[in-house]
Amino acid sequence: MVTILNSFLNYFLLTKPKLTALLLLTALVEALSVYNGSVGVLLALILSVFLSCSGVNAITAYLDRDIDAIMSRTKHRPVPRKAVREKNALIFGTLLLIVGLALASLINIYVLLWGIVGAAFVLSYNYKLKRLTPYNILIASPGGAAPLLGAYSAMTSELISLQSFLLAMLIVFWTPVHIWSLAVFYREDYRKAGVPMLPVVKDREKVINAIAVFTSLYVLTTFAVFSTLSNDAFSLSIVALLNYPLVKLLLKLSDAKAHYKLFKLSNPHLGIVFILYLFLSVGWW
Repeated sequence: MVTILNSFLNYFLLTKPKLTALLLLTALVEALSVYNGSVGVLLALILSVFLSCSGVNAITAYLDRDIDAIMSRTKHRPVPRKAVREKNALIFGTLLLIVGLALASLINIYVLLWGIVGAAFVLSYNYKLKRLTPYNILIASPGGAAPLLGAYSAMTSELISLQSFLLAMLIVFWTPVHIWSLAVFYREDYRKAGVPMLPVVKDREKVINAIAVFTSLYVLTTFAVFSTLSNDAFSLSIVALLNYPLVKLLLKLSDAKAHYKLFKLSNPHLGIVFILYLFLSVGWW
């Protein structure tokens, strides 16, 4: 029984559950904010996003197996520590992705399209871009927005709107801030693994400027997103208060510890922004 439970846990960890949960949250928020009343479509969407994201993440665990084995931050993941065989990780991820995309196709063609686009961006990042260019995560960042764009299409049978585009841009600007801040703190890890992340190959001033620019774009986009719902001073003051810790960290980026704090803050910040957006969009506030 213990062996079975350990095996189940290792396969579950392959899916990078924290990342999957964050992507699922963004999709669920978008779906509920434009909800069309169809419970069946909503459930199919949730399952499709969960399986597709889990599958893509498991495949990336296979693609990154050599890098993960070198980096101290990742060497304890299931594949590098041999808890899951490399081939099994690839098969497992591929099956999850196929089932997830099959479910997406049952909703409508646009949901399937966003699922394919998202998988293509993420897998191209891990397969090639990550090892090719310091702007890897910047190029691949639209992949993280695909679940919420698919959610919009599932509920409306439309490809995109200004509202869904702005939410997508929120994720696009958030992604390099999240990853580059982490890479600053683990610069030697990435260098040892031969991964040309921006903080590894560019001088410190350029890295700080790049993170500052995208953090600023992210903060500005939060205001743009909420202004589509309401321009009242109370709502925008809440957004300003929520962004205050990010702006405060921007003034301390000369300190490496501030980058790690920015990395740790970025995940919950995005989650809270989306939850707050949901409350306001459906009138729960």
